[in-house]
Amino acid sequence: MTQTINSTERELIQKAAAGCKPAFDQLVEAHYRVVFAHANRLLRNPDDASDATQVTFMKAHRSLKEFDQQRPLRPWLLRICTNACTDILRTRTRAADPIEALEYKLQSDDKPAEDAERSEVSDQVRRAVRRLPEKYRKIILLRHYEHMEVEEIAERLGAPEGTVKSWLFRARAILKKDLEPTLASAAA
Repeated sequence: MTQTINSTERELIQKAAAGCKPAFDQLVEAHYRVVFAHANRLLRNPDDASDATQVTFMKAHRSLKEFDQQRPLRPWLLRICTNACTDILRTRTRAADPIEALEYKLQSDDKPAEDAERSEVSDQVRRAVRRLPEKYRKIILLRHYEHMEVEEIAERLGAPEGTVKSWLFRARAILKKDLEPTLASAAA
């Protein structure tokens, strides 16, 4: 199954690859929030996420001429972002002594008990996702962790969009049932 990307985005990619700055600016504007959210989820620090987002778009700008313009841009940007986050995490661990490495985690407007509870809920969600059958787990990871659209997932998995939507619905239903006790205790 071949995915057709938005013709406007394809035109912007072509123009940006040819050196048109306004076209690249439009691409950045269209994808900035998703890339920043991805970086922030990986780094758990908005300042570092902002840096990773900036690095992502700088690297994308430099490499846009080599980008396969028949493919969607978002997964490529998220892959670049993941690599930028990995580099930041490596630098953070090397540069920080043990106290400083933990300091950013302790800086929070929330109370420690709330942070611990939120962390426990996140852990339970991750465990529930890992318990899903493989095809459902892939769908959830692609949709909610890589922020891919249904069409992009269908292309990646070589499945019809309707099937992907059905699997996504079933995966969410399984997760909801599995997490009912967790969600009820978090709401209390």
